[in-house]
Amino acid sequence: MSFENEKIKGLVLFSHINRLGSLSAAAQLLGISRSSVSKQLAALENKIGSRLLNRTTRKIVLTEVGSQVLQEAHKVELALQTIEHISEDHQSEIAGVLKVSCASAQGRVHLVPLLVKFLKRYPKITVKLQLEDRFVDMVAESFDVSLRIGYLPDSTLIARKIGDLTWTVCASPEYLKTAPALHTPTDLLNHRCLYYRNAKISMNTWTFTSDIGEESVPVSGPLAVNDPGALISAAVEGAGILLIDTGLLTDTLRQGKLVPVLPKYKPIGGLPMYAVFPEREFMPAKTRALINFLLEEMPSLI
Repeated sequence: MSFENEKIKGLVLFSHINRLGSLSAAAQLLGISRSSVSKQLAALENKIGSRLLNRTTRKIVLTEVGSQVLQEAHKVELALQTIEHISEDHQSEIAGVLKVSCASAQGRVHLVPLLVKFLKRYPKITVKLQLEDRFVDMVAESFDVSLRIGYLPDSTLIARKIGDLTWTVCASPEYLKTAPALHTPTDLLNHRCLYYRNAKISMNTWTFTSDIGEESVPVSGPLAVNDPGALISAAVEGAGILLIDTGLLTDTLRQGKLVPVLPKYKPIGGLPMYAVFPEREFMPAKTRALINFLLEEMPSLI
């Protein structure tokens, strides 16, 4: 059986459908219509002479033939990626498109300024940056590098630690004027606290270290948000006390809109930051250049 270019594209599409779990998701990833995905899949099934998927309203299920074809489709994907990487690595200059993801707040503050510097060093690289507070599916969504904050689940991805975020506890001068006394972490139990929370984690236990040891305090308050920028805005408006990534506070601290509290106690448990990328036999030169650049430049900013 010979597979021309259209059939190779069909195998790659088939692999995407299985990773993402639906024809619609594959269509969105590839920037084409769902009907186009359905037609390409049907063409591949006609060429092979067998149904590859059983589709219901809720999910898709591989047929026996589909399972065997999927293994070969993965090999085709890997071969195409390898050829692309070999071609890139033999270019005289580092060039190409890099698709990168990062958490929104840290991306705006930490990553974007570095990417500007990176692009000056490598002017033939184009970066497509996606800022959102979720762990993207790097393989299914074709990301080259993702900056992730927090402890990583086990996966086939490769991670290089860039550094650890540091934390500051702070509040607005207006809030502190009328708030209860605040001398030790235990006093936080009497305060309105603002903290980060998303579908997976709730950062409402704050841990400190001092000359007398370590102390953890379960905090509560009127606002828990999955956006650090919103938490900072609320703290500036006097909504309560905030524990946040120090790197996000540069302007508000310098301008006195927020002031550090509990100076004798150091917040601990700062989350690590990683550069994560898919495991591949050949890493593209452009990806290697970005990772090395981040390892070199990022630690001084976080």
